[in-house]
Formats: sequence, C-alpha cells, structure tokens
Amino acid sequence: MSARYAVCAALLASLATSVACGIPLEMADSAPMNACDGSVECGPGATCADVSGQRACVSTSASLEGLILEIRPRASPELGAEVSHLLAIDAASGFPPQDPGGQVHSVDLTIPMPASVNATVRLSGSYCENRTGGLPPLAGRQFPVKVEFRRIAPILGLPTQSYSTLSEPEGTDGQDGQRFQLSIPAGDYHISLIPQARADCLDDIPPPIFLPDQVVPEQWTLGINAEAPAVLQGSLQVPEGVRVDGWKLDLVDPVTGSVLSQVGLLEQAEPDPQATATQVGFSVKFYWPGKDKSRSPLIRLRPKDGVPRPTVYWELAALALQGSTGNLDLSLLQLDAAARRVEGQTLDVNGNPVLSAVRIQSAIIDRAPTAAYKLDTETDANGLFRADLPPGEYVLFAQPLNDTTKAAVKQALKFAAGDDCYCGQSVVIPDAGTLRGRVQGPMGELMDGASVFAVPARGQITPYIGQVLTPGPLLPRQASGVLRDGAFSIGIDPGEFDFSVRPAPGSTYPWLVRPRLTVSAMDAAVTDLELAISFPAVLQGVARDASGARLGDATVVAWLPVQGATAQETRGIQIGETRSAADGSYVLPLPPSMSR
Repeated sequence: MSARYAVCAALLASLATSVACGIPLEMADSAPMNACDGSVECGPGATCADVSGQRACVSTSASLEGLILEIRPRASPELGAEVSHLLAIDAASGFPPQDPGGQVHSVDLTIPMPASVNATVRLSGSYCENRTGGLPPLAGRQFPVKVEFRRIAPILGLPTQSYSTLSEPEGTDGQDGQRFQLSIPAGDYHISLIPQARADCLDDIPPPIFLPDQVVPEQWTLGINAEAPAVLQGSLQVPEGVRVDGWKLDLVDPVTGSVLSQVGLLEQAEPDPQATATQVGFSVKFYWPGKDKSRSPLIRLRPKDGVPRPTVYWELAALALQGSTGNLDLSLLQLDAAARRVEGQTLDVNGNPVLSAVRIQSAIIDRAPTAAYKLDTETDANGLFRADLPPGEYVLFAQPLNDTTKAAVKQALKFAAGDDCYCGQSVVIPDAGTLRGRVQGPMGELMDGASVFAVPARGQITPYIGQVLTPGPLLPRQASGVLRDGAFSIGIDPGEFDFSVRPAPGSTYPWLVRPRLTVSAMDAAVTDLELAISFPAVLQGVARDASGARLGDATVVAWLPVQGATAQETRGIQIGETRSAADGSYVLPLPPSMSR
C-alpha cells in the first residue's frame, strides 16, 4: 500500500522538515502518509523514489512552468519583520516535463545578496517662518525623513513587502541634509520619503516625496536633491449653507493613493448674508518629481470625520494647463444638495434580523462624477442601519457578523435629493451556500486530517482613482475546514475562490489546488466536488543565506503563475509551503500540475 497510516508523532519523526501536525487528535490514527517499498505500489504515472531518506511515491511528469519560491527567514532585527525573497525556478534546475526516475529534484536555495541602498536627502525650502523666540526659519534638509520602500510584486497575488527606516542628520542639526542606509532584496519598489515633525516645528513640515516604479539594484547610491516645493494655491467656491472648516486638502498619486503634499486644513470665514457662495482660500506645498502628465497628481478634498459630504477629486494637469499651480479655482457648487437620511434593515429570507457589517459606496454622486463617498457601519441587533448620504447612486454591501450560515450580499441603492427620510429599505441576506466534496489520495486512500481552504480569488490591480470612484466587487469571506472520513462540508459565500486541500505537513502528499473555483450566487446553493490528490513532484535541498550559511526555520512557499483571460490577469497562486529544519534542509512536495 502506498498510503501508510501513522500517528502524528511518527509522522513528525520521519521527516526533519515537518512542522506541527495540526490534525485533530481524534483523527491522528487515520492520517495517511505517502510511503512505498516499490514502484508497483504507486500505480501508473508514478514511481517509488527516495525523498529525504524515505521512500515515497512521486509523479514521473510535471508541468510547473514559471514556478517561484518565496523564502522568508526568521524576522530581521534590523527591519523588524520577515524579509521576503523571491527566486524563480526554471525547468533546468526544477522540473523537466518527464522524468522516469521520478520528479524529485535537489535544488539548493540561496538568498541573493541584499541590495545596499545608501542615500542622501537634501530638501530645499524654508519652513516654520514664525518660530517662537525669534528663531530663524528651518531649512527642509533639517527635518528627519521616514523612508518606506514598498515592493512591487512581479505578478498579481505574490506578496508585497514594505521596508522602512528613519534618516539621520548630516552635520550639526542636519545642516548638510539627511542620510539613510537600508539592506533589502533587489527589485522594483515604490519609494516614499515622508519628512517628520520636529519639537520646534510641528505644523509647517516639508511635503512628502514619492518616487514610483524605482528599480533597486544590488548597489545603489542615491542622491535626492529637491528644490523648493511647488505651491498649490487658489480658492474654493462653497455653496450657501455648506461649511468646510477643518476639511482637508492635499494631493495624491492617482495610481497608489500616496500623499504628495502637505495636508492643508481649510478655514472658512463667516458667510456674507447677501452672497450665494463663499470663497475659501487654500495653499499647500507639494513635490511632483518629473511632472509626468501621464501620472498627474489628484487634488483631494476630504470633509471632516462624521460630515456626510463626499470626497472630491480634481486632476491637477487638467487645471494647471500652463504649468502654473497658483490661482486655481475649485468649486463645490455642484454639491449643494444636502445629505438625505437613509434607513434600512438587514433581514434573512424568513424576515428575521441579521446583525451585519454594512458598507455603502457611491457609484454616481448627482452632478459630481469625480466625487466619492464611502461609509462603513454596523447594524444594531435588530438589523437596523442608518446613514446620511449625498443624493445619488450607491452600492450597498452587507456581510453577516459571527454567522457563517448567512451569505454576504450586494445591492443597488438610488435616491434623489429630499428632506424626508429614505426609509424602509430591506436588504435580504441569503443563506450561505455549501461547498462540499470528497477527497481521495492517488490510490483511493481517504485523506483524513487534510485542511481545506477556499480563499477569495483576487482580481486585477485597480489604480487608486478607480478604487475610490467605482465600487469594487463583493469579495466573499474565506472559508476553511478539515477532512473527516475523506469528506468536507463548509458554509460559503458566492463568488470565485482559489481552493486548496492541504495534507498534513510531513505526509509527503502535495496540496491539491484549483484556482477560480466558482460558487453559485443562488440562495443556499450547493457545490459538490469529487477530488483526487496526485502523487507529488518534490523539490528538496538546503536553504542558505547570501553568505552560504544554512538557514534554519525559514519558510519556503511555492507560487505558480496562472494565466487568466488576458495577460493582465495572470496571477500567482500558492501551491505549497514548508519550513526548513535546523540544518537548513527542506522538503517541498508540490502538485505536479495545476488542477482545473
């Protein structure tokens, strides 16, 4: 028999790379283990081969083109987090399509030398002109700078990672600028430089600098010498009856939403009783490196917390036609309609109230195509929710709280301006669907103890402006379970999932992975699966750091790109995971191909 049954203790003792078993105690005796004495036990398309000193059935074919391994050593004391390294495994060092001797390949994983970033930052400009005690203004270079490197994932779905540090002054009190050093994996990053307040200057702080799409090589000496920032200056027309005191005005990057300017707080004078509109001045400093018009900053105006007014956006390049950012005219006159009271209730199909989290996001604000409004709230115990909303079209998302028997739901909401309450809106929460199935091993053995995960499938990356102006899809909740008697049944929301069955670590069985598994939106829909786990293709070897030292207790994660309908929809799907032993050795069973 190829599936040998052993208790968890024996399973852990068999392979040095095993981690905590994670199997319910009552199921430990039935947890299968992939082991063999000869190839006749493995059936067609597989053979009995050595896997880390043990005999196991392995596949003789594999289709894992584009395999990427992520290595995460223990948390770095310098960066305060696990550092994520991505290594591409090509066919030559990984899995050829066919290998009669079995798809077991020795690949030592060596983390590349980190990129060494040495940078100086010299910001021009004068700040805090009115310092107490008659002290002179501060130069921009005297402000400490928080530096953040955000890795750009090469494929959607692969983990992003952020690394940050704080600059140190050069010269007395930073008179010669700021400097910082950082050791991070080489790759593509968005870089943010955010000046910090000083005890003697809390308000007039230099604006951030945002450097998108930077390629960080192994050795990078970077000099950032910023001239005095530009000034965004002008006036805002405010309709009669609207107060904008304390509203925030700034500039943001249209792709990432990174702040590019100081954040200005508006101050509105008392209105003229004879006037139908009020002029409110604004002035904020900002940096726009390169003045790339294809990536024009967005002017963003946000109301104070709790004020039921939308956030409004303007494209800077469309306003500063001659390159001048002074004397700009912005207007809120199209948003003179007062917010309207909206009340509703979340109910199940039998009319019973359902405690839910509710998100209301604008689709179209009346007469303001670049305005957006989003509200997150919760119902009370009776399922009631209340909101003050600008008139327009919205999408309402409701997700049951602490109840997996009910499903999340998405509903359109549209109403005109009015003084009365738009009340009595019912949001029917459907019963959750059921995802169930049976999972066998390659020779028909029951895969008891294996974990089952349904993780919401991620879509395309949407630029920031698209995220705020267009309601996104309703993402289902993650669901999970454990195989008992080879079967599982879990409550689940409708939607698309990356589904996986993950046998116990150390069993030498691979994960079974099915990307974009669709669960019907029909009320209480049942999705049945009949699944069979394959014998694995195996990578094994030693994980080492850049100096060649063995990396013990490092996480090794396997990712595989999956092609969508278009090249832009290619995503990375996790297909396996293990940890290295104390001596750096690892064994990583993988599905020989992606399940369809």
